[in-house]
Order: sequence, then structure tokens, then C-alpha cells
Amino acid sequence: MINRQLHKDGDILQDEIIYSWSRLNTYHMATEGEGCFHLFNEQYNHDNRGENNYFAEYGLLVHETIEKLHNNELLAWDLEDELRNGLKNFTYSVPFAKMRASYENSLFKFFDEFDEVFKDYDVKQAEELKLFEIDGIKLKGFPDLYAQHKEYGMIIGDYKTSRVYNAKKMKHNIQQLYLYSIPFYNEYGYWPDALVYIFPREKDNRERVIKFDMKELERTKQWVKDTVAKIESHGSEWNPLCSVVDGKKEFFPCQLCNLRNTCEYRYSYHNSLTTV
Repeated sequence: MINRQLHKDGDILQDEIIYSWSRLNTYHMATEGEGCFHLFNEQYNHDNRGENNYFAEYGLLVHETIEKLHNNELLAWDLEDELRNGLKNFTYSVPFAKMRASYENSLFKFFDEFDEVFKDYDVKQAEELKLFEIDGIKLKGFPDLYAQHKEYGMIIGDYKTSRVYNAKKMKHNIQQLYLYSIPFYNEYGYWPDALVYIFPREKDNRERVIKFDMKELERTKQWVKDTVAKIESHGSEWNPLCSVVDGKKEFFPCQLCNLRNTCEYRYSYHNSLTTV
């Protein structure tokens, strides 16, 4: 199915595929056994977005609130009401009740300390659409932050509502910010000095700063080309993750997968386990 609407998480515009970090990484995670080829196929080849989850709604609330504050669209005295109304309007509940307090407390703590967190940042852009290319591969993204930092220089920033990445995940995920360095260069004429993650759920020491490295940019470009080549040569078999769940209530298919309540493979497989 061709969808000519430009989705924020990346799809098709004017019959051309516009790759995004989300599209590339969803496929990559399936190759690593941590995601699902069937989910990728449904989302990006058939435009079946499925449904969200609590963690995605939480992340969206954080991102949208930060964006409004940076763009002076939200006044400080309205901030608490904005957060409480956002939480109240969530469609999905936290998977485990004991997690709610942790997530909500860290949310209010981060925004209570918002001015301190960003005191050294001179924000240039927040969440603006970028279109760019790598060797003819069309890409797009919405960098969370372009800013001048008093210590780090010009930076590209990103907010992550997960816990701080381990070394392996950091090395992989930092490629998203290296991708955004391409439109940064196209616009400013020079490369950023550093790439910065901000983890709002951390109590302190929220920043992780990575000095920009051209070798890592080249690694990222090659990963994009290799991943696109795999996607385009994948063929017609899109195997579901749930075929290897072995009957266990694994977290991804049960709580995170956008197709978790409608996936024919999950339910046909789990039904087969209880059929004698």
C-alpha cells in the first residue's frame, strides 16, 4: 500500500521511500532477534501502525513538553497542569502498577529542575523536520535539539526516557545522532562538536556527552547502506517473533509490540500451545 502522507516516524512521500531511524532500526532489531519482521512489514510496507503503549505515551509527553518550553509555547506556571493533564489522558496503563510512582516522580522531578538542566544550552532548534540523503538514500528525522553549549560547543541533543544505555546499546543508538549531523552540516556548514543524550528519568548526572568523530559518521553511513540493502532484498517472508516465544509471556510481544492485541501469528501460535 502506498501512503503519500509524511509520517513523523518515517514512511513514504510521493511514491518514494523516505527512511527514518525508526524504520531502519525496527528492521535491524528484528535481525538481532529483539524485534519482529512481521511487525516491520505491517508498519512500513502496509502502513498498519497498530497501537501505542504506556512507554511511548510517556516518551511523547516528555518530548512535547520540552519542545513547548524551548519554543516558549508553555509558561512555567502552567507546567504542572500540563503534565498532570497529559498523564490523565494516557490511553494505556503502566504494565506493572509498582512502576507508576517511579515514572511519574521522575517526570515531575525533571521538569522541576528543567531550568537547571538546560542553563548552559542556547537552543537553536527543537524538533524540526530534516530531509537529507546518503548516497541517494532519502532520509528524514526530527532532531530533538540543536544548541550551543557553554562547555561542549555546538551539539545535537536527544532525550531518552529509558534508563542510561549500556556500552553496546550506546554504540548502536548513537548512530541516530550521527545521522542528524548530516542535515546539521548541510545547514550550518560545519560538523557539531558533540552529541548529547539527556535521560530525564535519571535522578542526577542525566547527560551523556559523546565527542563527534568522523569515523563514527562513516560507520553510520555504511550501516544505513547495509540495512537498506537488506530491507530491499528481504523477499516475501516476514517471520513473526511470536513463533519463537515458546509460550512464555515475553515482555516485547505482550507489552510493547504495536500489534500485540491483533497479531494473528501470536494468537494462532499461543492457541496451538493449549490445543491437545
